[in-house]
This record gives sequence, structure tokens and C-alpha cells, in this order.
Amino acid sequence: MTSLTLRQLGPDDLDAYRALRLAGILEAPAAFCTTHAAESAVPLERMRQRLVHTAYQRMFGAFHDGRLVGCAALSREPIALIHDRANIWGVYVAPGARGGGLARQLMHACMAHAAAIGELRTLTLSVRRGNDVAEALYARLGFAVVGASDDGEQLRMAMGLSPRA
Repeated sequence: MTSLTLRQLGPDDLDAYRALRLAGILEAPAAFCTTHAAESAVPLERMRQRLVHTAYQRMFGAFHDGRLVGCAALSREPIALIHDRANIWGVYVAPGARGGGLARQLMHACMAHAAAIGELRTLTLSVRRGNDVAEALYARLGFAVVGASDDGEQLRMAMGLSPRA
């Protein structure tokens, strides 16, 4: 019997996170906004900071039998004028763990965390044009295409969050 756990990642998950991210960039380079060489060169302390929970960021991970197989992050803008927006990024599920709804569960974790932050009104994300599976998932979750990158390769998607009473 296999075990699946979904939880927030922390600094102690650095090695597993780094390994999954680098493997993902090798497996699907077009889905990431970086290269394997650039990500490999990121100092470990800087990468560890991605996993520190703050009022402005959370990283969620999916573990299958204790092994990290998926992740997704929520980053919020600290600038007062746009503090009502947050971005979901780094959504990735390893090939062997796909097809079981992990990406949807990771997205739900990010969305639930965002919904608990009273001042957030908009969630955004980007998806590589042609990544039909991801785009369809995001649309089912309530995101709509609102634009594209200057080169047309990335679609920008957004969804509104209901104000909390």
C-alpha cells in the first residue's frame, strides 16, 4: 500500500525540493522560466529561502511513500499598491506520479492558503502555450486567460477571490 502526503515544505526539505526541481527542468524545460544550468547555480541558501514560510510565500509539496513527487508555490506581493495579488508558480509533478490528481491537490492547497489571506483579491499564474493539460486544469479551477507574454510563449491566467466577510 502506498502513502500520499500533502504538506507545506520547509527548509528541511531543501535537498528533496532541489532534486525535484532540477529533474523537472531536465524533463520539461519549456515549462520552467529558467534553465537547468541557471537553477543548478542558485546558491543553496537562496534556494532554502524559497522554502521559508513568510506572510508572502508558501511552498507546498506532495510526497509519495516519503519521496517528494510534486510541488507548487504561492508568492504574494509585499508592495502596498498591489498587495491584493498573489502568484502561483513552480507547479510540477514528476512523470511517475501524474494522472492521480496531484497537481489539482497542490493547486487547491495554494488556493486555500490564498483564500485565508483576507486582503488577497486576485490569483495569477503563467502557463506555457501548448501545455494543454495544465491550461485545462487551471481553467477547471476557475482561472481564465487574461493575456500573454511579449513573445506569446506564456499565457497569463487569473482568477478573482471572493472577499472574506
